Parts: sequence; structure tokens; C-alpha cells
Amino acid sequence: MSKLWKIVLALWLVAAPSYGAGPIMIAGGGSEGDIGDTTSWSYRLYPHLLDGGDVNGDGRITVAVIADSSQSSFIPQYFKWLGADDAFNVIVVSRNQANDPNVVDAVRGADAIFIKGGDQGEYYDLWNGTRLEDNIRYVVGLNGGVGGTSAGAMSVSQYAFAGGQDYISLDVLQNAQTQYLNDTDGGSGIHTDFLGFLPNTVVDSHFADRGRLPRLLGIMAKASEDNANPNILGIGISDQTGLWINGQSAAVIGVGSVSFLRQTPQTVVRRPNNAPLYMTNVQADVLTEGWSFNLSSRTITGQPADTQAVSYAGNSAANVNSLTIRGNNKNDEKFFAFKTTYGNQGYSLIPTTSSTYIFNSVGTVDSQNSDLRGAIQETLLRGLYDYPSFTGVMVSVGGNITRSSSNPNALSFGATNRFTKEAASVIIDGKLTSAKSLSPYVSTSDSGNGSLRTAALNNLRIHVLGQTSTWGTTYNSQTHAVQP
Repeated sequence: MSKLWKIVLALWLVAAPSYGAGPIMIAGGGSEGDIGDTTSWSYRLYPHLLDGGDVNGDGRITVAVIADSSQSSFIPQYFKWLGADDAFNVIVVSRNQANDPNVVDAVRGADAIFIKGGDQGEYYDLWNGTRLEDNIRYVVGLNGGVGGTSAGAMSVSQYAFAGGQDYISLDVLQNAQTQYLNDTDGGSGIHTDFLGFLPNTVVDSHFADRGRLPRLLGIMAKASEDNANPNILGIGISDQTGLWINGQSAAVIGVGSVSFLRQTPQTVVRRPNNAPLYMTNVQADVLTEGWSFNLSSRTITGQPADTQAVSYAGNSAANVNSLTIRGNNKNDEKFFAFKTTYGNQGYSLIPTTSSTYIFNSVGTVDSQNSDLRGAIQETLLRGLYDYPSFTGVMVSVGGNITRSSSNPNALSFGATNRFTKEAASVIIDGKLTSAKSLSPYVSTSDSGNGSLRTAALNNLRIHVLGQTSTWGTTYNSQTHAVQP
């Protein structure tokens, strides 16, 4: 660790807000189980919102369910089935209502707050600085439970991405300063003046299911630049999956995974305008049910009994010959050592047949396909479970990978051609992985044949690479290193 990085980390530890004493429960989205279903993911996760018990001393446990639409009684009834004495909806559709004591003061008498899915940008616009927000803070100040699902989960982080724009991974892979990272009013879409109950974090939901790894990295890069803070922890939560946070300990519960992303001393971030994001050496722990993570020390503190130790198998043999991989040509997947199947084909890892290829690699092209991007992200990580010492590669339409016969270990990244808008490629590097496991549950990205279970992998390194000729770098696929 460099001296400068130690100083930055020390200053952040002094200045960082402390974690609250009450329980926090956040979910990535997806349908809850039915009332009476004790096998569902939500039955294992949602009761933890009630762990604070009766914090206001009235002898009852009450949950306030807050949203900006929908009068459905299901979630209140669900919490009553899970053990709450009472639960009720609070529907706020205007700032006037958010300041109306007749609408929002019932929240003050609750012992736990649950924020439904919806639009976190709408929540910010309607609730920020209002009586409703004050009432939520009052309950949390009593150590009451707080949390939510989807937009509700995104709203509780200190760096809340709540700009109200429809932002996808491809946007930032093409333009690091994409307008979709901004608020609809033109300012930053990342707000630090909202609820903020998870300090120094930014949360993204539907993470695996919508292929949001590059999206979250783009949010982290902007949040770090906006706030001069390289220590922001990105938390990506998949559907039907969530976190039970007790103090600093975050336990993963559910069908899929939670990804914990943070910069390292080796991270380089570049955010050029109208050109792809460039971001290297981001550490990632992708964890499934049974794993736990300390949000303060950023370390893994628990793992399932079936976790397997992993050690690096060593560098590949030296690569040979030149090649080009185009993000818009599925046939070019033959230039990886393995490719994955996904979608209606189910999961499998298929060795490719080209005599010239990238040794020790698993890769896909068209990786931001709007219909398949979630399954592609999920199956690529599953492929790295099978070969954790390999390099995973996601190339999007508009992206291009080349290498020369004179230096065949060095991969360069650029545009497919001068007529195509470049999209950066994503490298998921397993060289430093030391532990892995599989979720006991079939992934929500599975086609229905039960072949895909979500992989847990610790200590990955993520690189978003575009315009490498401009930045003077390459990725060495033999040694797993971004090199000048």
C-alpha cells in the first residue's frame, strides 16, 4: 500500500460516519415469497428488519411500509405474518403529502421502516428535506430497523444514485460522463443529502439480473470524483437476494449474489467525456448465502461450510499469433479458450476450436445485449468458478480486442472500426482468488433447466478497458496485469 493511500484511508476512517445500532435489511428486488411459504428467500431475509424489536416502548412491533404509489396490502400483511404486531402503508405522491402530519406522522410511531421498490429518483424528489424524512430518521435514531427492496435499498446508502434517469451499463462503457449519471435537473445524480444510513457506500439493485457491473463501476467512479473520495464501497445486490446488516456485519441471504466493489492502491480511474470509462484494479468479492462481509474493514468474516480453497494455477504458456475479437461478431468467441452458454441453452462451459486463442480465458461478445446481459454476467462468473485462475472477458458491440504476433500476450482495446462508437470491454481477473462456493439455489438467470447456480468468488480484480492506445496500456493475458 502506498504512503498516499495510507494517508487517504486514515483520514477516511476518522471522518467516516459510524454504522447505526439498529438492523438494516436491504434486498435487490424480485418477487417475495407467498405468505405461508417458509422456503422462500424473503422468509429468510425479511424478518431481520424486525430484529430491533419494540424500540418505542409501546409493547408492540410496528412496520411502516413507504412508497410513492400502490395501495397493495401484501407487504404489510407479509410483515405481520413474519411477526410484526402491526404494519401499514404510507403512500406519498407529492412533497405536500411528505410534509403533511396527517399523512406521514404515523411513521414516527413505527419500530421499523420498509421502503418499497419503485423509483429512487422519485423518492429523493418527494421526500428529501421533508417531515417524512425527519420521521424516518427519528425511528432510525431509536435504533429501529430500516431497509427496503430495489429502489428502497438504493435509497439508504450515503451516496444514493437517485437522479431519476434510465442509466444502463452500456452508457458508461461508451461515455464515462454519460448524461444518464446526472439528475434530471442537470446536477449530479448521486446524492449525499438523502437518508444515508449506510455510510461510505453506494448500493445498486437488480445487479446480476440486469448486468449492472459496469453501471455500478461508473457510479462509483463519478461518486469518487464528485466527492474526492476513492474509498466508496459499491454494493451490487441481485434479485431475490439481500443483506442483513447488524452493526458492521453484512450477511448475504437469498438466491443470488451480493458484490462488494472497492478501489485498491493500484486503481486508475479516467472519466473522459464522450469516450469510454477507464478503470483498473477494482477489488470485487462476489458472495452468496452463507458468506458475510464487514462493511468497515472491508473483509470477509464468514463463509459457507462447502467453501473451497483456491490457489493460483500459474501463468499460461506464452500466447502466439495475432488476433482480433469484435464485440459484434459471435463467431469471434472462438478466440477465447472457453465460451459459456446461457439463456434458453442453460449453463455450460464449452472449449473453443480455434488454433489461435487467448490462453486461460473465458469470454463472451455482445455482452450488453439488452435481453441477455444479466445471464452473460452471471454465467461468466460461473465459468470463473470452474477455472478461477482464468481471465473472464466481456466485449460489447462497439468494442474490439487486438493483439499482435510480435507481442501476443498483450491485449489492446479500442473501437470495432472508425464508424462505430467504442464500448469499453470488461475484464474479470481470477488470479488472486483464494476461495469459492456455489449458491445452493438455482439462479434467477437460469433458463429453467436448473443448470445455473450463482458463483461466489473472493478477491477478483475488475478492469474496464477502452482506448488503451490513448492511455498507453495493455492487458497481459499471461500474467494478468494491466501494463503501461
